Amino acid sequence: MGLPILTWAILYQHLPARLVDTVNAPILRLALGSFEKLGLRRAAKGPRQMIDEDGRVPMIDVGTLSRLRDGSIKVRGGIDRLTNDGVVFDDGKSEGFDAIVLATGFRSDLRSLIPDMENVFDAYGRPHVTGRATDVPGLYFCGQTVSPTGQLREIGLEAQRLAGDIRQYLAARRDAA
Repeated sequence: MGLPILTWAILYQHLPARLVDTVNAPILRLALGSFEKLGLRRAAKGPRQMIDEDGRVPMIDVGTLSRLRDGSIKVRGGIDRLTNDGVVFDDGKSEGFDAIVLATGFRSDLRSLIPDMENVFDAYGRPHVTGRATDVPGLYFCGQTVSPTGQLREIGLEAQRLAGDIRQYLAARRDAA
Protein backbone atom coordinates (compact mmCIF):
# COMPACT_ATOMS: atom_id res chain seq x y z
CA MET A 1 0.00 0.00 0.00
CA GLY A 2 2.99 2.25 -0.45
CA LEU A 3 4.01 2.46 3.22
CA PRO A 4 7.00 0.70 4.79
CA ILE A 5 6.10 -2.29 6.95
CA LEU A 6 7.47 -0.55 10.07
CA THR A 7 5.02 2.31 9.57
CA TRP A 8 2.19 -0.20 9.74
CA ALA A 9 3.75 -1.89 12.78
CA ILE A 10 3.93 1.44 14.61
CA LEU A 11 0.31 2.20 13.74
CA TYR A 12 -0.76 -1.26 14.96
CA GLN A 13 1.43 -1.41 18.09
CA HIS A 14 -1.40 -0.85 20.58
CA LEU A 15 -3.82 -3.29 18.95
CA PRO A 16 -4.16 -6.94 20.05
CA ALA A 17 -1.79 -9.30 18.24
CA ARG A 18 -4.53 -11.58 16.90
CA LEU A 19 -6.40 -8.61 15.42
CA VAL A 20 -3.23 -7.31 13.72
CA ASP A 21 -2.47 -10.76 12.29
CA THR A 22 -6.05 -11.17 11.05
CA VAL A 23 -5.97 -7.80 9.30
CA ASN A 24 -2.53 -8.43 7.79
CA ALA A 25 -3.08 -12.04 6.66
CA PRO A 26 -4.80 -11.28 3.33
CA ILE A 27 -2.26 -8.55 2.56
CA LEU A 28 0.65 -10.94 3.19
CA ARG A 29 -0.98 -13.65 1.05
CA LEU A 30 -1.48 -11.16 -1.78
CA ALA A 31 2.06 -9.77 -1.53
CA LEU A 32 3.95 -13.04 -1.00
CA GLY A 33 1.75 -15.77 -2.47
CA SER A 34 1.30 -19.26 -1.11
CA PHE A 35 4.12 -20.60 1.06
CA GLU A 36 2.62 -24.07 0.96
CA LYS A 37 3.13 -24.36 -2.82
CA LEU A 38 6.84 -23.82 -2.17
CA GLY A 39 7.05 -26.68 0.32
CA LEU A 40 6.99 -24.45 3.40
CA ARG A 41 4.62 -24.78 6.33
CA ARG A 42 2.71 -21.75 7.49
CA ALA A 43 3.27 -21.01 11.17
CA ALA A 44 0.44 -21.82 13.58
CA LYS A 45 0.55 -18.21 14.80
CA GLY A 46 0.64 -14.94 12.94
CA PRO A 47 3.80 -12.81 12.87
CA ARG A 48 2.72 -10.35 15.57
CA GLN A 49 1.53 -13.14 17.85
CA MET A 50 4.93 -14.88 17.47
CA ILE A 51 6.68 -11.65 18.50
CA ASP A 52 4.40 -11.00 21.49
CA GLU A 53 4.13 -14.56 22.80
CA ASP A 54 7.40 -16.23 21.77
CA GLY A 55 9.83 -13.34 21.46
CA ARG A 56 10.62 -14.43 17.89
CA VAL A 57 10.62 -12.20 14.83
CA PRO A 58 9.45 -14.20 11.80
CA MET A 59 11.53 -13.38 8.75
CA ILE A 60 10.25 -13.60 5.19
CA ASP A 61 13.04 -12.95 2.72
CA VAL A 62 11.59 -12.13 -0.70
CA GLY A 63 14.89 -13.05 -2.39
CA THR A 64 14.74 -16.53 -0.87
CA LEU A 65 11.10 -16.87 -1.94
CA SER A 66 12.12 -15.98 -5.51
CA ARG A 67 14.85 -18.64 -5.47
CA LEU A 68 12.37 -21.22 -4.13
CA ARG A 69 9.96 -20.32 -6.93
CA ASP A 70 12.62 -20.63 -9.65
CA GLY A 71 13.82 -23.97 -8.24
CA SER A 72 17.38 -22.92 -7.35
CA ILE A 73 16.57 -23.58 -3.68
CA LYS A 74 14.72 -26.75 -2.74
CA VAL A 75 12.85 -27.49 0.47
CA ARG A 76 13.47 -30.87 2.08
CA GLY A 77 11.77 -32.60 4.98
CA GLY A 78 13.07 -33.09 8.49
CA ILE A 79 16.52 -34.56 9.04
CA ASP A 80 16.74 -37.96 10.72
CA ARG A 81 20.53 -38.09 10.81
CA LEU A 82 23.74 -36.95 9.16
CA THR A 83 26.02 -39.37 7.34
CA ASN A 84 29.66 -39.04 6.21
CA ASP A 85 28.58 -37.61 2.87
CA GLY A 86 25.08 -36.29 3.36
CA VAL A 87 21.75 -36.60 5.09
CA VAL A 88 19.06 -39.19 5.73
CA PHE A 89 15.68 -37.48 5.90
CA ASP A 90 12.70 -38.41 8.08
CA ASP A 91 11.03 -40.12 5.10
CA GLY A 92 14.06 -42.49 4.76
CA LYS A 93 15.41 -40.88 1.57
CA SER A 94 19.07 -39.89 1.59
CA GLU A 95 20.98 -37.31 -0.36
CA GLY A 96 24.65 -36.32 -0.60
CA PHE A 97 25.80 -32.79 0.16
CA ASP A 98 29.18 -31.06 -0.09
CA ALA A 99 28.34 -28.79 2.85
CA ILE A 100 25.63 -28.51 5.46
CA VAL A 101 24.88 -25.25 7.26
CA LEU A 102 22.92 -25.40 10.49
CA ALA A 103 21.06 -22.14 11.11
CA THR A 104 19.70 -22.74 14.56
CA GLY A 105 18.82 -19.21 15.60
CA PHE A 106 20.06 -17.17 18.51
CA ARG A 107 18.79 -16.38 21.97
CA SER A 108 20.77 -14.42 24.49
CA ASP A 109 21.14 -15.76 28.02
CA LEU A 110 22.70 -13.06 30.19
CA ARG A 111 22.70 -14.99 33.49
CA SER A 112 26.35 -16.00 33.17
CA LEU A 113 27.41 -12.36 32.75
CA ILE A 114 25.74 -11.27 35.98
CA PRO A 115 25.57 -14.30 38.27
CA ASP A 116 23.87 -14.31 41.67
CA MET A 117 21.24 -11.72 40.75
CA GLU A 118 17.79 -12.47 42.13
CA ASN A 119 14.68 -11.58 40.10
CA VAL A 120 16.61 -9.92 37.27
CA PHE A 121 16.24 -12.58 34.55
CA ASP A 122 13.48 -14.88 33.38
CA ALA A 123 13.95 -18.65 32.94
CA TYR A 124 15.64 -18.04 29.55
CA GLY A 125 18.15 -15.48 30.84
CA ARG A 126 16.33 -12.47 29.41
CA PRO A 127 16.04 -9.39 31.63
CA HIS A 128 12.62 -8.81 33.18
CA VAL A 129 13.12 -5.07 32.60
CA THR A 130 14.71 -3.40 29.59
CA GLY A 131 14.69 0.24 28.55
CA ARG A 132 14.22 1.54 32.09
CA ALA A 133 15.76 1.17 35.54
CA THR A 134 15.73 -2.32 37.01
CA ASP A 135 15.13 -3.11 40.69
CA VAL A 136 18.92 -3.31 41.10
CA PRO A 137 20.38 0.20 41.53
CA GLY A 138 22.67 1.09 38.64
CA LEU A 139 21.72 -1.94 36.49
CA TYR A 140 20.16 -1.16 33.11
CA PHE A 141 19.46 -3.18 29.96
CA CYS A 142 18.84 -1.80 26.48
CA GLY A 143 17.57 -3.60 23.39
CA GLN A 144 16.85 -6.91 25.08
CA THR A 145 13.27 -7.30 23.89
CA VAL A 146 11.88 -8.22 20.50
CA SER A 147 9.71 -5.53 18.96
CA PRO A 148 7.33 -5.53 16.01
CA THR A 149 8.08 -1.81 15.51
CA GLY A 150 11.71 -2.26 14.49
CA GLN A 151 14.52 -3.44 16.74
CA LEU A 152 16.93 -0.56 15.98
CA ARG A 153 14.12 1.99 16.39
CA GLU A 154 13.22 0.58 19.79
CA ILE A 155 16.86 0.44 20.90
CA GLY A 156 17.21 4.13 20.02
CA LEU A 157 14.11 5.02 22.05
CA GLU A 158 15.24 2.90 25.00
CA ALA A 159 18.75 4.38 24.91
CA GLN A 160 17.38 7.93 25.11
CA ARG A 161 15.15 7.00 28.04
CA LEU A 162 17.99 5.23 29.80
CA ALA A 163 20.37 8.16 29.34
CA GLY A 164 18.02 10.31 31.44
CA ASP A 165 17.56 7.57 34.07
CA ILE A 166 21.31 7.00 34.34
CA ARG A 167 21.98 10.75 34.57
CA GLN A 168 19.53 10.98 37.50
CA TYR A 169 21.00 7.90 39.18
CA LEU A 170 24.54 9.26 38.96
CA ALA A 171 23.48 12.71 40.21
CA ALA A 172 21.73 11.12 43.20
CA ARG A 173 24.87 9.09 44.01
CA ARG A 174 27.04 12.22 43.81
CA ASP A 175 24.62 14.11 46.07
CA ALA A 176 24.60 11.25 48.60
CA ALA A 177 28.41 11.05 48.72
